[in-house]
Amino acid sequence: MISAYDQALFYLINGAWSPQLDLLMPFIANKWNFVVPMVIVSAYAVVRGGRPGRLMIAASIVLVLCADGSATALRCLFHRTRPCHVLSGVRLLVGCTDSFSFPSNSAANVFALAVVVAVFYRKLAVPVFVTAAVVGCSRVYVGVHYPLDVFAGAWLGIPWGLAGATIIKRAFLRNRAG
Repeated sequence: MISAYDQALFYLINGAWSPQLDLLMPFIANKWNFVVPMVIVSAYAVVRGGRPGRLMIAASIVLVLCADGSATALRCLFHRTRPCHVLSGVRLLVGCTDSFSFPSNSAANVFALAVVVAVFYRKLAVPVFVTAAVVGCSRVYVGVHYPLDVFAGAWLGIPWGLAGATIIKRAFLRNRAG
């Protein structure tokens, strides 16, 4: 029953044809398009953020590796085939890999980072979570993930983000006290 709802929601999002979204969503769905902005933000945090900025960047790298690794491990357990391989009428706007789809690594990673940013920069909470949600939706829109893959990835990434933020805070507070 969940699968039927997941497929129906997939077709609703994937079939929401829009010339503008057809250009934008593949760009958003491609993680490599975010490398340069992330390097710039990281460099700014390292240079202008002092020790807390460096701690946040280091912990963010570790937590993304953890979120990504745990999502990959779960994929090996669930073996869910991507919709672009099994559903008919999928509007595929990017390449469809042979890796499994549940949970979404992209969603796990971007939600983990969103939590860390939101904890340390509360004013950015809404924009970073909206961005994370758009990244997740883009994966469905382009035809490579089911909505449940994205929800599971988000729910996997959020605790990793909270753990990362906690580690950063404790490390910073311990260093300030010493």
